[in-house]
Amino acid sequence: MYTLGHRNVQGLAWDSAGRMYATEFGQNRLDEVNLIEPGKNYGWPDVEGEGDTGGGRFTNPIVTWPTDEASPSGAAIAGDTLYVAALRGERLWTVPLNAGTAGEPRAELRDRYGRLRTVEVAPDGALWLATSNRDGRGDVREGDDRILRHPARP
Repeated sequence: MYTLGHRNVQGLAWDSAGRMYATEFGQNRLDEVNLIEPGKNYGWPDVEGEGDTGGGRFTNPIVTWPTDEASPSGAAIAGDTLYVAALRGERLWTVPLNAGTAGEPRAELRDRYGRLRTVEVAPDGALWLATSNRDGRGDVREGDDRILRHPARP
């Protein structure tokens, strides 16, 4: 066993130093991004979001969102930025990273393309995004579902 206490991991991404980040659906309140470290317990089913870390029992996420703003799916890292595709939140989250610490998340493309299923970094550094609106949970738009190209943050 590498780690435990996960509810529903959706995306994995590694930074240039080899650190692994995981996006995860919460149950009802909060979705998460976790910095994955061997042997750590991320709290599920006892904790959703931040929990009892006083005794070292659980490891807190580095980012949390209300579920209606996220339902984070795919994840990718370009440079020092973590990109998170959001299904229910219908946006792309950008999260600045600094040696395993997360800065303030910023929402992009809010309500523009609907549910975003995944994000990948293209060979030229741009981002590829996939929509997921024809799965019975999204509002279908003309041209759905599709692959979109979006510039990465400088």
